[in-house]
Amino acid sequence: MIDYYKTNTSWKKRFKAIFQQNREYQLSGDKSVEDKHIAFWQGFRRRVNLNTFRVCKNISGVENEHIIPEDIFTVDIEPTLNPHSALKFYEIKNLYNKWFGMNYFPKDFLHNINGEYFDKHLKSLTKHDLEVIIADLPYPVVMKPSIYSYGGKDVFFIKNKDDLLGKLNGRNNVVVQERIDQHQIFSQFNAKGINTIRAYVYKSVTNNSVHFLNAALRMGVGGSLDNETDGGIVSFINKSGYLHGFALDKYGRKFDKHPDSNLSFDEKIPDFEQMKILAVQIAKQVYFGRLVSMDLCYDDQANWRVIEVGTFGHTIRFAQYAGQPFFGEFTEEVIDYCLKNHWALK
Repeated sequence: MIDYYKTNTSWKKRFKAIFQQNREYQLSGDKSVEDKHIAFWQGFRRRVNLNTFRVCKNISGVENEHIIPEDIFTVDIEPTLNPHSALKFYEIKNLYNKWFGMNYFPKDFLHNINGEYFDKHLKSLTKHDLEVIIADLPYPVVMKPSIYSYGGKDVFFIKNKDDLLGKLNGRNNVVVQERIDQHQIFSQFNAKGINTIRAYVYKSVTNNSVHFLNAALRMGVGGSLDNETDGGIVSFINKSGYLHGFALDKYGRKFDKHPDSNLSFDEKIPDFEQMKILAVQIAKQVYFGRLVSMDLCYDDQANWRVIEVGTFGHTIRFAQYAGQPFFGEFTEEVIDYCLKNHWALK
């Protein structure tokens, strides 16, 4: 059950922080468009909060009544489209290659599931087996939490056996994987870690067809990972596969060039159509819900790889800060469905 009070309080704090750093984002827009925006979303709220609309308008210069208020998305839309706890299964990184089975995810070398160790085939390991695998790994490797992970927290780049043994000590539910080297097109922005594409895919509530919605490039800054929470920045990708011209940090601070490399955000994403096809293929194997995110990277062999899959806690602002309503042409069908099938009515 969603806690309305807690969620609304959280959004109030976030917008307060945004406005403290960017006072101009509070400026109102055309009253007629704001009135249309309120009317469009009033089925969910008697009083529609205009903060999302105004922030998106002042960043992008676009006024669109279909921009989704972020509190409505979090409280009403996401839990109605993705109501099942079974969706959490698809976020367990230990199971990616076992479930999706398409060799697009990082190669697994070692798993810890609830304190028990398994090999890449999820076969239980003896202590001796574990020691042999750790000794023979192709270092450097990556170790990360396999459940309940977010924002790049506790992701380690492991250099050798002793380093790995130290990091494994006392930790459960982790996966040890190959380190993927990213393509130079992406490393030019930030060479530490990898810069990923966050992509969203939607399964229509009217006919169950699966559609690619939108994508954005996440980049590290000053040696950070690409996650916003770690200090990264994000640039929306338009329908033609080009970066949108600017990037933003967690609180909407705008960058016309990357702070480190001084590169402009006008790069064309290579093989963008292939990335979209892959994202849809992965999403078609996610059941029990209608909205799926995934983080993808383009490796040094010019192949798209999937780093992780997300089913909850989606971020809609990457598209909306570029003036694009998150659900695009599907906005009205999503509204109609969520009003009639709202999770609170179940």
